[in-house]
Amino acid sequence: MGDAPMPRPRPAPDPASDPTPAGSPCACGMGAYWGMQAVTPGASGDWVDAFDLDDGRLAVCVGDAAGHGTRAATFAGRVRAVLRRGLLAGDEPDAVVSRTVDEVAGPGDLGEMFATAFVAIADPRTGRVVYVNAGHPPAVHLTASGPDPGPDSGAAGGPRPLGPTGPILSDLFAGMAIWSSRTLRMAPGDRLVLYTDGISEARDAAGEQFGMDRVGAAGACDTPPDRLIDHLFATVAAHTHAEARDDRTVAVLTRQAPPASTASPRR
Repeated sequence: MGDAPMPRPRPAPDPASDPTPAGSPCACGMGAYWGMQAVTPGASGDWVDAFDLDDGRLAVCVGDAAGHGTRAATFAGRVRAVLRRGLLAGDEPDAVVSRTVDEVAGPGDLGEMFATAFVAIADPRTGRVVYVNAGHPPAVHLTASGPDPGPDSGAAGGPRPLGPTGPILSDLFAGMAIWSSRTLRMAPGDRLVLYTDGISEARDAAGEQFGMDRVGAAGACDTPPDRLIDHLFATVAAHTHAEARDDRTVAVLTRQAPPASTASPRR
C-alpha cells in the first residue's frame, strides 16, 4: 500500500471490564480497518479517522479533499481536525459537519477547495450507527444474514447504499446547517464499506468507472476485513490496468459476532 498505513483494527471492548446494559447485545464490539494509496506519496487529500468517544461509542470519518498533493493534504488536515474536535466534544454528526463548514470557511473564501466526508458514530452495544454523508460516494452496508427487522434497518437483499444526506463541505453552504443525520443498525457480522471516489470513479481503458456495484460485490467476499481491503484495491487495480490518477482509500467498519456461549447476559 505504498507509504500509507496498513489496515488497522480498533479492538472490541473487553467484555470483562465493559458493563453491558440489561437486554442489550453482549460482546458485539465494533472494529475499524482501513488502507490508503496516495498518488503523491505522503501528500494525500484522502483521510481516515477512527477513535473512541467518552460514552463508549466509536467515531469513524472517511473524507476526500478536492485534488491531490500538498494543497489537498493541507486542506484535508484542517477539515479532519475540526471534525474530530466536534465529535470528541459529544456533538452528533449533523451538528459536527455544519460547524466544521462554518469554522473552515470562516477565515474567508476557500476558492475552489472543498471536501466530501462520511461521518459516523457507532454504538458497539446496540449496533446503531448515526451518520452523515456530505456529498461523499455512497457507503455500502453488507449484512451477514439479512437486515435487522427494526425500524432502522435497510431493505432485504443485497448491499444497501448509504447516499448523501447533504452537500459537499464548501464555503457555498456556510451558515446553512443543511446536513441531516440518518441511522442504520448493524447486526453482528455486518460490515460497512467506506471509500473515496478514487475507488468508485477509477476507469478502465474504455472509460467505464469501477462504480459502487463493484465495490459491493468485492466487499461481499467472506474474508477478514484487512484482506477484504487488499482484495478491493487489487480489483480496482485490475480494472484500471494498475493506472492510478487519484488517491484511493477504503475503510471497513465491522460489528463482530458474539462468541458462542451458554452464559446468561450480565445484569
